[in-house]
Amino acid sequence: MQAVHRLLRDELDSVARSRTWDEIQQTFELGEPRGRRLHFSSAHRHELRELAQRAWGFDPLVGVPEGDRRQVAASAIDEKIARERPNDRYVLVKGQLPASLPRLTPEMSLRIPLTALHRDAISQVVVVENLDSFDDWHAFTAPAELADSLVLYRGHGGLAHGACQLLSILPEQISVAVFPDWDPAGLRIAHTLPRADALLLPELDHHLLAKGNREHFARQHLAAQYLDNAALGEWETVWDTMKAAQVSIKQQHMLALGRPLRRVARY
Repeated sequence: MQAVHRLLRDELDSVARSRTWDEIQQTFELGEPRGRRLHFSSAHRHELRELAQRAWGFDPLVGVPEGDRRQVAASAIDEKIARERPNDRYVLVKGQLPASLPRLTPEMSLRIPLTALHRDAISQVVVVENLDSFDDWHAFTAPAELADSLVLYRGHGGLAHGACQLLSILPEQISVAVFPDWDPAGLRIAHTLPRADALLLPELDHHLLAKGNREHFARQHLAAQYLDNAALGEWETVWDTMKAAQVSIKQQHMLALGRPLRRVARY
């Protein structure tokens, strides 16, 4: 859809052959193959626009409609093309929720829209990388000063977008601690979040280090490369320790071995 939009918007006479353009050519039977390019006359582009609009439900020259799936469904045939995903404006939280929200037992969490989360009623935030560790947060031995924290699942895809939106609009006085896996990918996650004032790290001992995965550490070479060139502040010593150990330690092993967590400020 984006490829057809660019062709029509820029009034291109030809495009490079690709899997995408071969599929478009086969679907609409338009475009003249010449070597490694597909050529489109003005008449071809006009016909392509009409055929695509009938097939997709919206004018491809205008582009994919804005909004969420409900809004896009008003014009498009496939509502899943919406740029805004179902979780984009939501977060998954637990712990100390603002007074306007219901009280939860430690095992419960709540998926809520960002608009329902009153930021001024939040004292501090803990961001947890993995979903099962988010669910088990109450079982970790965390610093006592984090007891009244709003616990936020970092998530992936749309939930990650929602979490990052929340972190980007939090008032500066609200501290943010990040609890990731003890490995390059986890440290990069913490470093690249919109807000991260501290890391939560396990107290290391030989039992926990023995659970570390050397293969997973080696796979994270791109994250390691990023960290070698990043301004890490006080987390530089954390990265040095990780490099020396050469293992990836998962949150699940920290909990299984009962290792307490400690807070390491970024600056």
